[in-house]
Amino acid sequence: MIQIVQMNEQNYKAVAAIEAACFTQPWSEKTFFEELSNPNAHTYLALDGGEPAGFLSVWEVCGEVSVNNIAVLEGFRRKGIARALLEHMLGDLSHSQSVTLEVRKSNTAAIALYETFGFERVGERKDFYSQPKEDALLYTKILNGEN
Repeated sequence: MIQIVQMNEQNYKAVAAIEAACFTQPWSEKTFFEELSNPNAHTYLALDGGEPAGFLSVWEVCGEVSVNNIAVLEGFRRKGIARALLEHMLGDLSHSQSVTLEVRKSNTAAIALYETFGFERVGERKDFYSQPKEDALLYTKILNGEN
């Protein structure tokens, strides 16, 4: 069973460990700890059977949500965890106007997931990612019509 909880002082190290396992240039434990005192930051941890499995980190500023990272540990993929994280975040921040994210151009599974949630491609960022170097596709989902 998938459970979504807020990142806190007891679990931020688990979030940092998922980040380190999934990204070539991960945020540090210290960065995640500092996010706890950022009023604009929202980080959701997914637990599968009580085990840390994935997370979603966003910043919400002036009604606009920007996705920083979403990651699921390899052993927990294809179990609906990313979908559960997105559903939870969209419900939690439904008062916002929009959500924007970047995704590697080659990440077809993530792109397909975002599109099922109604995200629309609105641009491209050349050489946005490094290690390996790759373009990013920019996606936005309008939550409220009050832009």
